[in-house]
Order: sequence, then structure tokens, then C-alpha cells
Amino acid sequence: MTWQQADDADSSSLWAARFDPATQTWGTARLIAKGQDWFINWADFPAFAIEPDGRLTAVWFINNPAASTHGDSHAHHRTGYQAWFSQSADEGATWSDPVRLTTESDSVEFVSLQPLANGGVLAVWLDGRAKRSGQTKAQQLYGRIIGAEQPDQLIDDSVCDCCQTTLTAFPNGDALVAYRARREGEIRDIHTALFREGRWQRPRILSADEWAINGCPVNGPQLDSHGGQVSVVWFTGADGVSRVYASSSPDAGARFLMPQRLDLGHPLGRVDTVQLRDGSRLAIWMEAGEENTAGIWLRHISAQDGIRPPVMLASTKQSRASGFPRVALLKDYDTTSAQLLLTYTREANESTQVETALITLPDLSTLAGRKPCLPCDEDDANATRGYGVKGMITDWPDVDQVTLRFEEIPGVMRAGTLTCKIETGLQAALPVGQHLLGRIESRDGVWWLFHVQSLGDRHE
Repeated sequence: MTWQQADDADSSSLWAARFDPATQTWGTARLIAKGQDWFINWADFPAFAIEPDGRLTAVWFINNPAASTHGDSHAHHRTGYQAWFSQSADEGATWSDPVRLTTESDSVEFVSLQPLANGGVLAVWLDGRAKRSGQTKAQQLYGRIIGAEQPDQLIDDSVCDCCQTTLTAFPNGDALVAYRARREGEIRDIHTALFREGRWQRPRILSADEWAINGCPVNGPQLDSHGGQVSVVWFTGADGVSRVYASSSPDAGARFLMPQRLDLGHPLGRVDTVQLRDGSRLAIWMEAGEENTAGIWLRHISAQDGIRPPVMLASTKQSRASGFPRVALLKDYDTTSAQLLLTYTREANESTQVETALITLPDLSTLAGRKPCLPCDEDDANATRGYGVKGMITDWPDVDQVTLRFEEIPGVMRAGTLTCKIETGLQAALPVGQHLLGRIESRDGVWWLFHVQSLGDRHE
């Protein structure tokens, strides 16, 4: 977790701490950076990423020294601010000298970071370079690989001024961004764009809510994924009705299913989401209560059971000081319950403080509506390990090895062939030419094929 704090009237600092699920304690706070004239905002806060090798990347914002003559209704756009980043290879003990995220623009806002499966950290942000130069009235969406020599890439040339961006990455090296676009008639609906093989594909609308609003609602979407399964949650005020919606994609964002409404009638938005490996999803949002109170609510959504009853996780206020709550998956379901970590800010003694809460979800037996059943829970957990695959046996290199020609697994692998380990004794039931459904997963760097189901005597 990262947070900013004001050290004195002129200086601010950025800190990080690590949570240990085993002891349920926070480690020692470590300083990332400090300085003067930082841009501190309730909605546009630092970004943080952890790569598979443990390298850390942090981004924060510093105000530009000179004012622009192309300001608008948003005060921070009149001066603009830059994004700076630093990295650590020793768990945050030391950090590299700060470097600008991009040297092509001095108006960089609402940065999202995401480590990629094939290496590097992808960044996207709202950019005001064209707006500040007078070329356009709209912010734009740009992206780049942090530290790469390639130029910034334009993703969308007209986006909402100050709604958060969100990124998720897939095992095949692709990534997906979601954001609030700005179209003709001031329609500001959620769009997505896919990053594949180093280039951004054309943006696509996620849901045609047709929300026409003259100003920015400061309420961006949130994404999460597991394999090629994607969860997305967003806020809309279309037709004058505030709503929080959730949707999912089974194929890495190629298509999204019909949105489902989550809120209780008075949502503030400020959403987040977690994708679980069994295909179910978790969503949180803030809901207005009486006077200035608000609650942080959670729902569990699955194809089998639909939308489960809401649960209030914490009480807070509607004010900006309450910020945007965030939730992270500490442990997915296995034979024991899944666990989440909720972080949010709370007003206290004329200041704000960071609060965290450990959330333990019901076990699989409870979710399935049955009595505790460890073998059942183990079967359920094993059935969701790895990734679903459809293909044909092309060779048996050994009694416990099979070569499979498979169709594309969206977000995981392009179509191709793969030699996998398999339980012995299945060769007679799976001859060369046999079509099948199954699951694959990497175990200690070796791919395994399991949960195999024959599709009949179909041969080429």
C-alpha cells in the first residue's frame, strides 16, 4: 500500500508498507520520495506496481512552475502537472532517482500502471498536451512502457477530463484499459482498448449508457482479471439516475456481457473490483446514507448464483476526504476461504487517515448452500485451477506426456501446440486425433493437462 502525507506547509512525501497475511500485520513504512510543490488531490493519487520479480514502480505528481493560457473550469488544468516515477529492486529499501514518466507532455494525470507478462510496466494516463496548446478542448488518453525509448502512443483523442483510468494484464502479454470517453453531445460512457504486441487497438464502447453531462463526474471504472476472465465495474448518471453497474468478459475484453446493476439506489460510485479464478467477481462501491454519511458496500456476483445480497464493509462520509476505496485479493478460494484487503481514507480530527480491513469471504460450502464438506470444497477448487482448453491430441511423446493442438485461450495463449504432462494410464482413452476439453496449468514451470473430457470419436 502507498500513501502521501504532508510533512509541512511546503513539503510532501510518498510512503509504502507491505501487509503480511500470515501475521495480519503491516511492515515498517518506507519512504519512496519527498519534495516540494507536489500535486495532492483526493481523486488523482499516486500509482504503484509490483512486477513478478519483485521490482517496484511508483508514480506521483509535481506541479508545473508556469501557468498555461489554455485553462478551463478545472483549476488544475490551468497549470498542469507532471508525473514522475521511481523504482526499487530491494523491496523498497532504496529507490532510483526520480524520472519523468514522459518528456513529451507537461500535463499528465490519472496514471494507471500494470506489469506485463512479457516484461516491463505499462502506463496509461489522461494527457492535456493538445488541450494546453489550444488544438482541442478535450483531454486525450496516452500510453507507454515505462523507461522505454519508444514515443508515447495515443489511445483515444477525446476522453473525460478527470475520471480515473484502469488497467489489467493477461498471461499472453496483452493488456486492457478502461476509461470514460468524451464523445459528441458530451456523452461520457465507458470504453476499452486492447494493448497487443506493442500497439493499441481501436477503442470500443463497453456499455452505451448514453450519459450526457457537461462536466467531468470524477468517477472512473475499475478492471481486474484472472486468465482471460475480466471484471469491470463503473458508475453512470444516465437519464438522471445514479447507478453502479458490473459486467464481465470471458475472452479478455473481446466482448462484455449484459451489465448488472449493483447499487441500493443512492450510489456515489468510487468503485473497485476483484476477479476470482472460479469466474465469480467481487465489486465494491460507496453508497450515500443519511446526511453526510456513506457506506462502503460489497457484492459477490457469479454466473451460477447471480448477484448476492450486499454487505456493508465500512462506514465513512460522502466528502472528498473519504477518497476512493480500494480492494486487493490476498488469497483466492482453495479448500479455505478467500481473503481481501480493503483500504480507504477517513476524516479524523480535521485530517484524514488511512484505514484497512481484512475481509474473509464465506467458504465454498457456504456459498454452494451445503453443509461443510472438505472433499467437495477441494473438488470445487481444483475444477477452477488453471485455464480451460479445447484441442486435439497430436502425439504421445511418453506415457505421461501428450502434445495438444489447441484453440486460442483468450488472454492466455494464442492458438498453437503444447506438450504437457498428464496422469499416466490415459493413453488408451485419448488416442492421437482425439478432441477434448480440459484444463491446463503451469506447475513449477511445467505445463500439465488435467480434468480431461473427451468430445467423442472425432478424428481429422
